[in-house]
Amino acid sequence: MQAHMNKTEPLPVVTIGRQVNISPEEEKTYLEVRFHVPADAERIHVAYQYDRADGKTVIDLGLRSPERIVGWSGGARTEMFVGLETATPGYASGDIASGEWAVLLGAYKVPDEGTEVSVSIEIQLKHKRWIPGDLHAHTYYSDGKHSVGEVSRSCLDKGLAFLAMTDHNTFSQNRNTLVKTEELLLIPGVEMTNYKGHANLLGRLDALEDFRVYTVEQASEQLAKGREKGALAVLNHPFCPDCPWEFGFDVPFDAIEVWNGPWRELNETAVSWWQERLAEGRRIVAVGGSDFHGPHPWVQHGRPTAHVRSESLTAAGILEGIRRGNVVLTLDPDSTFIDFQINGTYAGDQVQRNSERGTVVMEAVIRRAQGDQISLWSDRGLERQWTAANDELTLTCELPQDRLFYRMEARRDIGELGAQVMTCLTNPVYLR
Repeated sequence: MQAHMNKTEPLPVVTIGRQVNISPEEEKTYLEVRFHVPADAERIHVAYQYDRADGKTVIDLGLRSPERIVGWSGGARTEMFVGLETATPGYASGDIASGEWAVLLGAYKVPDEGTEVSVSIEIQLKHKRWIPGDLHAHTYYSDGKHSVGEVSRSCLDKGLAFLAMTDHNTFSQNRNTLVKTEELLLIPGVEMTNYKGHANLLGRLDALEDFRVYTVEQASEQLAKGREKGALAVLNHPFCPDCPWEFGFDVPFDAIEVWNGPWRELNETAVSWWQERLAEGRRIVAVGGSDFHGPHPWVQHGRPTAHVRSESLTAAGILEGIRRGNVVLTLDPDSTFIDFQINGTYAGDQVQRNSERGTVVMEAVIRRAQGDQISLWSDRGLERQWTAANDELTLTCELPQDRLFYRMEARRDIGELGAQVMTCLTNPVYLR
C-alpha cells in the first residue's frame, strides 16, 4: 500500500526489535514476546525469522491483545498484520487497545542446540495521509467478470488500499464487506443504474431502495433516502455518451465522478463543467473510479486512483475524507502525484484570507512528473503553467488571495491512451 506523506510530517511509527533464544527444553511450549501498544494505534505489523534451512526447526506464529488471542498462522507465514478494519487472513481486525500485547511463538520443533528467533514489530499510529483506492468497480455480483477475491487481489497487486463495491442495483456483494479479516479495505456500495443515469451510494450495506426512477423528483427521492441512511452519493460519468446523467445537477449529491476509467473526452467534458461550477461559487467534490468490469487493454483497477486524505484506513475515515473534498486523482496508483497546499492547507479544505498581506503562499510537492505539464487553476481560469523537467519538483510562489479557490492539474502525452491525458487532478483549496 502506498501512502503519500508531506515532507514536513513525521512518520508516526513505533519500531520494536527482539531476539529470542529458544532452548530444546522449551519445545512444545508457547512463548510470549510482550510489547506495549500506545493509544491511537491503527496497525500492528509483525515479522519473524529463524534458521529453517535443515527443516529441523519449526516455530509457529500468533498474536494476542490485552483481551484475547487475535490470530494464529502457525508456520504458514513469516509476517502478519492487524488493523482497524483490515488484517492478514487468520487474524482479526478491530479496535487496537492500548496496553500489553504479545507475539506468540509456538516452539513446535527445536533442535538440540536451540534456535534464535528475530522478531520485528512495527506499530503505526493514526495520522493524516493520502490513501489510494478505487471508488467504482464491479464484480460477478452484477455484470463484472471476476469474484470479489479476484478483484481484491488485483487492487492489492497495484498498490491500492481500498475498493468500493459498486455493483449495479444490488447490495448482495456488500456482505463481503462484513468480513474484516481481508487485507484490502472493502467499502460497501451500490450503483443506482437506470436508463437516465447512474449514481453510486457508498458506505452503507443497503442504501438503495429502488433504482426504477423516471423523473428528477424520483431520482432526488432515492438519492436523499440513501444519504439519510448515511451513504455518500456520487453522480457517475455524467457526460458519458452511452449513459449520461439526465436528471440534472440540482438533485442531492455529495460528489461528482469527473474521471471515469482511462482519460477520454467524456472526462474532459466533466472537468470543464466542474471548473465552470467552481467558478460560479459551487463547492463540488470531484472523484474518479475505474468502472472496471473485466479484462480490457486500458481499463484497470486504480485507473484512475482516488487518493483520499484520512487519519485511518477505515470506511468511515475514507468517506469523511471524500465529503471534505480531501481527494487527489491520479492516472494510476504510481503516476504523477501533486501534494498541493495553500498556506499549509490541503486540497478540499479552506484557508482564511489575510487582509493585511494580500497574498497566499502555494507549495506543491510533485512526484513522478517528468515531462508533465503542470497547471494552476482558479475561478479566473488558467493562472500559471510549468513543465516538469525532473521526476520530483517543488513549486513555491505567492498568489493573489482575491480568488475563490486554487486547484492543480498535470497532463502528459501518452501514446497508448491518446494524445494528451490527465495524470493528476487535485480538488481545490478554497479561500474565505
